[in-house]
Amino acid sequence: MASRKMTIRVVLDTNYAELVLDVGKVTFGEKNRKKMKDCQLRKKQNENVSQPVVALLNSGGGVCRAEIENENYSYEKDGIGLDLENSFANIVSFVSKYLDFMQQGKCFLIFVKSWSSETSGLRIATLSSNLYKRDITSVKVMNATAALEFLKDRLETGEGFSLIPKSPPKRYRFDVQEESSMKALAADFFNRMQLGYREKLTFTESTHVEIKDYSTEKLLQRIKDILPQYVSAFANTHGGYLFIGLSEKNQEVTGFKAEKSDLDKIEKEIEQCISKFPVYHFCIEKKKINYSCKFLEVYDEESLCGYVCALKIELFCCAVFAKKPNSWHVKDNQVMQLTVEEWGQLMLDPEPMPSEKVTYVPEILYEKLFSQHKGLAQLIHNEIGSVRQGTLIFSKSWSLDLGLQENQKVICDALLIAQDRPPVLYTFLRELNKELKGYSIQTALTLKKKLVKIGGYSGKVCVMTKIYSSEEYSTLIEGNIRLLHDSSLSAIYPKSYTLITTQTMSDLKKALFIVLKRLGTLNDQFDSEISQHLSDNQYGLLSEE
Repeated sequence: MASRKMTIRVVLDTNYAELVLDVGKVTFGEKNRKKMKDCQLRKKQNENVSQPVVALLNSGGGVCRAEIENENYSYEKDGIGLDLENSFANIVSFVSKYLDFMQQGKCFLIFVKSWSSETSGLRIATLSSNLYKRDITSVKVMNATAALEFLKDRLETGEGFSLIPKSPPKRYRFDVQEESSMKALAADFFNRMQLGYREKLTFTESTHVEIKDYSTEKLLQRIKDILPQYVSAFANTHGGYLFIGLSEKNQEVTGFKAEKSDLDKIEKEIEQCISKFPVYHFCIEKKKINYSCKFLEVYDEESLCGYVCALKIELFCCAVFAKKPNSWHVKDNQVMQLTVEEWGQLMLDPEPMPSEKVTYVPEILYEKLFSQHKGLAQLIHNEIGSVRQGTLIFSKSWSLDLGLQENQKVICDALLIAQDRPPVLYTFLRELNKELKGYSIQTALTLKKKLVKIGGYSGKVCVMTKIYSSEEYSTLIEGNIRLLHDSSLSAIYPKSYTLITTQTMSDLKKALFIVLKRLGTLNDQFDSEISQHLSDNQYGLLSEE
C-alpha cells in the first residue's frame, strides 16, 4: 500500500541546518481562530500544522514554518489558539519538552525536537493509531501505548484483548450469568432465519454484541460510516456481532424496510468496505478478515415487514485497522504518511540498524592540515579562543563520512562541541564559492539527524554552520581567509536549543561515539583512541581556557 503524500513543502533554501517544512497560511491566536467562519478550514489548518509536527518528530526534528494569515497578530498578546494547543498536547505528553514557538515578522516557527522513546517506550509519534478495541459496550481507538501493548501481546501469544477465556467455560447453573452467556445468545439469534416484529430480545449489548436501530433513510451510508471502527474493534477483541435493525432502548426487533435489490447492494458495499481495511500481519498465513453477513427476515404476524442486517466478525489472526495510522515522516523531501507495515515495524522494532559507512581520521589529519595551510591554525585559535571547554573534531569531509557526496572544493570540515554554545560545523573551502552554503547546511542537517536517530541523543539541539574560504586557490594563508557564511546571524533559535551544559556536551559526545561506531568500521588504531576521547576529551583538538 503506497504512502499518502502531503502538500506541505520541504524548504531546501534555508539558513537553518534543519529540516524545514512550510505549512502555508495559518490563522493564529485564540480569538482569531474562534472567529473563523469556515470550520472545515480551521480543521484543515490544524491538520496542516499537527501532521508536519508529527513528521518532524519522527524524522530527527526540525522547524515547522507557517505564514501568519491574520493581520496585526502578536504571539505575546494573542497566543497560539486552543485547538492547536490541544492537538500538540495529544501528540506529546509535555509540549515544552518537544516544541518551542517563535514569531519572526509574518512567520510563525515551531521548533520540533526529535521524538524520544526514553519515557514512553514508543519509537514514533502518532496522532491516531486507528486501531480499535471493544471495551464492554464501547468502541475505542487505542492510544499509541495501548496499541503497542496490543501488538506485542498479539505477536507473542496470537491473542488480542478479551474479557473472557479463549475457551468459554460450560454453564452448569442457570442462575449464573456472564459475558459468554450474552455472546452465546447473540450467536443463537444470528443463526435464526425469521424474526417477529417487536419480538423481545434475550440479550443486550456487551463486549461481543453491538445493536443499531437505523431507519431506511441513509441506511447504506450509516452502515459504511460505522463499519471501520466496529469491524476493527471486534476483529481485535475475540470477534463479535453487529446487528442493524434492533432497538437497544426497547429491547426488541424493529427491522428496516428494503427491497431485495437493496439487500444485494448493502451486502456488496459491506464486502467492498471490509476488503479495503488495512491489516498488519505477524503470521505466515496472512489471512483475510473473516466475517459473515446475512439478512434476517422480520414478520408482523404473517407479513414480511422488514429485515435485520446481521454481521458476524471473527477474531483476526493479527491486527485490523479502521484506516492507516495517522503518523507521518519525511522521506525523499516529501512529507508522507506511514504505511501500516512501516508503522507496525517502527512500533515493534527495538532499534533501526544503519547500513552506512564512515571514514574518520583524528589527530593525524589536523596536524597534516595545519602544516599544509599556515593560516588554518591561527583561524581556529581565533574562533575558539573564548571557548571554556569543548572539542573540535576534524574530518577531510564530514559530508562523505555521513554518506553524502564529497565536494572537491572543500579542504576539510571540523565539528565543535563546546559548552555554552550550540555545536558548530566549520567548512573550509579552497576558493570563494557561495553556492557551497547549501553543502554545509545539508551536512549539518545530516549530522544532527544521525546524532538523534542513530546516536540516540534526546535533547534539543541545533548545529550552526560557518564557511571560510581562501582568496587564493588551494591554500589557506593568514590574511587571505574570508568568512563566507555564518548561520548564527540569520538562523535564530529558541534559547533552549543553544544552551549547552556540561551534561549536554557529554550526551552529544556519547551520541557521536555511537554514530561513529555504528556507521563505520574503525580500525584498531583509532577505536580505543576514540573511546578515550569521548570520555576523557583526548581525541581531536581540545581548547580550554
